[in-house]
Amino acid sequence: MTDPAGWVVHSGAGRDACRVRLVCFPQAGGGTLTYRPWMALLAPDVDVLPIVLPGRDSRYREAPCTDLAQLARAAAEGLRPVLFDQEHHVPYAFFGHSLGAVLAYETAHVLSDAHHPPALLIASGSAPPHRAAAARRTCHTLPDAEFLTEVVRLGGVPHAALDEPELIQVMLPVLRADFTAAETYAPAADAPLDCPVAVYAGDTDSSVPRRQLTEWDRVTSMRPVRHRVFAGDHFYLDNARGPLLRALRGDLQEAARTVRR
Repeated sequence: MTDPAGWVVHSGAGRDACRVRLVCFPQAGGGTLTYRPWMALLAPDVDVLPIVLPGRDSRYREAPCTDLAQLARAAAEGLRPVLFDQEHHVPYAFFGHSLGAVLAYETAHVLSDAHHPPALLIASGSAPPHRAAAARRTCHTLPDAEFLTEVVRLGGVPHAALDEPELIQVMLPVLRADFTAAETYAPAADAPLDCPVAVYAGDTDSSVPRRQLTEWDRVTSMRPVRHRVFAGDHFYLDNARGPLLRALRGDLQEAARTVRR
């Protein structure tokens, strides 16, 4: 079910037993589908909260946002009553894949500035913010057919998605909005985060140069930054689900223990 404010999906079960909450941010054009199985697979100690962004899932009637910093501020405000529930207050962490990693980073900054930093930021399949901002493309201005071809080439959606035209038509406004947000992005803050960071990637992901993944070290004052590599390409999340969730559970447990010390 969706929380009253509409920003996350949660199971509603086992909230009292969880040790950490995990808010999951999707890739460009994505929604909550990838993360929904994690809710049962990581329960009860991890309360998985797939974030619901404007324009998708239960908020499909809303216009998708084309400004990443604006979206981060709105997400932070929407997440406050969920994450800082005094009755069930536990540490929280962010997981973001691809564009979702940069959005998670920006949202973490907003909450850190308000003295509520996450216990852990996990950036998956993404260049760090300064690299993402430097990649100035104009893919979002192309006509639909050329836009979709370029999105597939850049690894934004699997090539097989082009074989489902009805799905593509539903995804197109959100994809274009997300690529607009990505291609006009400027990091909102230069100060490093005061929280640990872990970087996850697929071992055959050609969308992000491996050397750029190490540059996530620049976004945090906490050392060391953990780097994990899984079997698969940019869409490794489903292919490597078992090893991914085992690593994720371990990293979250460690972060939660650190916060409680």
